[in-house]
Amino acid sequence: MPTETKLKCELQGLEQLLFAAHPVSDSTPMLIQKIRVETDRVLQALALEVITLQQEDQVIRYIRYHQLAIARFMDKMGKLELTNKTGPPEFYQVSQGCLDELLLFVEHRFAKYFDQDAKAPGKYVARVKKITKEKLKNFRLVLTSKNADPRLIDLVLRILKSICDNGSEGNITFRKLIYAKEVQKDLSSLTDRLPEIKDIDEELRQVMYRNNYNSYRVLTYHAHYASSLLEEAETRAEKIEQLSLLLKKINQACVKPQVKYHPHGLPLKDQLNNYIVEELEYQQRLQLTLGHLSPSLHEPAPIGFKLKFTASVAQAAYLLRILMESKIILNNNLSQVFQFLAKYVVTKRSESVSLGSLRSKYYEVDTGTKESVRNMLMALAKYIDKN
Repeated sequence: MPTETKLKCELQGLEQLLFAAHPVSDSTPMLIQKIRVETDRVLQALALEVITLQQEDQVIRYIRYHQLAIARFMDKMGKLELTNKTGPPEFYQVSQGCLDELLLFVEHRFAKYFDQDAKAPGKYVARVKKITKEKLKNFRLVLTSKNADPRLIDLVLRILKSICDNGSEGNITFRKLIYAKEVQKDLSSLTDRLPEIKDIDEELRQVMYRNNYNSYRVLTYHAHYASSLLEEAETRAEKIEQLSLLLKKINQACVKPQVKYHPHGLPLKDQLNNYIVEELEYQQRLQLTLGHLSPSLHEPAPIGFKLKFTASVAQAAYLLRILMESKIILNNNLSQVFQFLAKYVVTKRSESVSLGSLRSKYYEVDTGTKESVRNMLMALAKYIDKN
């Protein structure tokens, strides 16, 4: 390309050392030393040259030119190693190592300008694939042992599995490999702090948010997940609260810059926001509509209304204690529960329940009260069995 001729090429010296002549055993140590020295020079030159370039489009062309050239050298060296089987193995090992170092330097130091959609060289793919295979099985075992949702495990590990299952190493882009490496970083961090994690499923969802996993499969999962939250909620207000909490978690998640599963797709946060906000607005409309049609549901109890019990105050207090301690009643403020019962409950023997009496009977239970409540509960169990 005409623009490429204007760029300063830092790889000519390295190219001559790598490909000018087939190495022989006697000259290998000296040649390897020259390759290492030249690699160090190129690393420094790349960093310095970028500083001198004044326009961003020049920096982009400069970085991508060297990126593609290094990738081409790696593929060429791989073919040379296969065809020239009599050559010294150390030469090919060091040469590929130096080229790999250069490529990783460009990838990390100039990530903003790195062409992620270019095809990665075979040696680069093979290295990432080897590391991924080693980690994939361990990730699955660890997450399964923590009782993570199998759907989430498959979803998060899907990108890693697709690399391992890919038979060809010549059609995988840098983007796919870089994305896989980012996911592996997060999963490694997650497994390191596994003992302190309370909700493994939420942690896996955060991995998807951070890495902008904007796949339709992730949106489908969240659609099912939101539906499960709605099914568990007993009231319309609880449904709205659950959706609002989910939306809050998604919006507050940190997203890594320049990391994206589908380069041209809508960001995951936007996809999930659109879906959840629409569901949230629907639930809010339902709440307003049902509230308008059934105002009596929101009216206070009639003046003078009391709930009448055949049980005594002592029996009612002990029943309350059983329900509280067995977590059937979930209210945490016991004083408020006492006040509610004293206001709205009467017993067979008393037209009014004293707050002090209810409180004292709650904490001081005699044997007779325990036995009478036990008989009461057994009678209820028999009634259930008959009906």
